[in-house]
Amino acid sequence: MKKILFTIVAFLMLYGMALATGSCVLTDITSTQIAAESNRIPDSFTVDVKLVCTDDGTGIASKTVPVSGYSPQTYLNTYNITGYYLYQVKRTPGNNSATVTSCGATCPAANYSVTITDTNGFALDLGLLNSNGSATATQVTGIYNTTSVYPTVQSGLVVAVTGVTNASAIVTIDLIFKSQ
Repeated sequence: MKKILFTIVAFLMLYGMALATGSCVLTDITSTQIAAESNRIPDSFTVDVKLVCTDDGTGIASKTVPVSGYSPQTYLNTYNITGYYLYQVKRTPGNNSATVTSCGATCPAANYSVTITDTNGFALDLGLLNSNGSATATQVTGIYNTTSVYPTVQSGLVVAVTGVTNASAIVTIDLIFKSQ
């Protein structure tokens, strides 16, 4: 009986800790791989994956982005980023406006980091998003112009946001992929 009670208590504690971690939620995927969506992105070989990450005071849990799937908003907008490369990363703090001058509690701390790795641990962001996130302005970082060799997506991606430090802080991340 003690073992059962201990197991239940341990499970509830772990479950409670899991709930106490901030989250990244995949909110939208815009893919021009579908003709109906081709008017949303000018390049017919582009996929934009949008995540909204919120800190709850204990940090933000990393989010796995599968290499293929569909937009959570509409099951009709499917995508597949296998063989694509990470072209740009757009980071927007707070309330999603281009410049956030007073977002209060929803602003992240300055110099937060974003990492985008594949399941083998390779950093597709090439380390360009480390300790340089702005607390008040949208930033677009071009990954494509930093090297002549573009690492392509071969597996699911893990997006991690660290150093936000403000409970209720929000960071919206757009991962823009292009085909070669």
